[in-house]
Amino acid sequence: MMEQALQNYERASQEAITNFRAAWEAERDKLSRERRHLKEDRARFELEAAEGRRALESDRAAFVAEIASFAAVKGTVVLPADRVLLNVGGKHFETTRRTLTAAMDRAPDSLLGVMFSGRHEELLQPDGEGRVRIERNGVMFDYILDFLRSYSTGDENAAFAIHALPKTQMAVMRHELD
Repeated sequence: MMEQALQNYERASQEAITNFRAAWEAERDKLSRERRHLKEDRARFELEAAEGRRALESDRAAFVAEIASFAAVKGTVVLPADRVLLNVGGKHFETTRRTLTAAMDRAPDSLLGVMFSGRHEELLQPDGEGRVRIERNGVMFDYILDFLRSYSTGDENAAFAIHALPKTQMAVMRHELD
């Protein structure tokens, strides 16, 4: 009987060891699969993150280019507060304070620069349409305004159109500029 009990014990021990090994191997296989899935997920996430960084850098570059484009256009966009309506010798013009005061660094006493510098706002008396009347030659003012627009954008050849006027018009222009 003792021998029978010993055999039963050995058989039960062997069976328990076999069951334990089977459970251990199943758990090891399960953990191995999970580790493989985690590695695959990590690789996928790293790839997605790299793609996201590339997209972000592309967006950032486009944004910087957009800012540069806006900076180039910024001077041409007129805010309502900067808008000036003029009636010069019966001819209507629309421009900006920035344009009218552009040459003040070279001609600080210029009539237009002084009028629209903001220091004499109360003296400007717009008509019913909001136009400031200036009793000068409207045809010649066209050339002056074109010069100021070009000058305000840094054009080195801003005065070319004025210098190219015929002698008779140049005499009228000198009178207007005095």
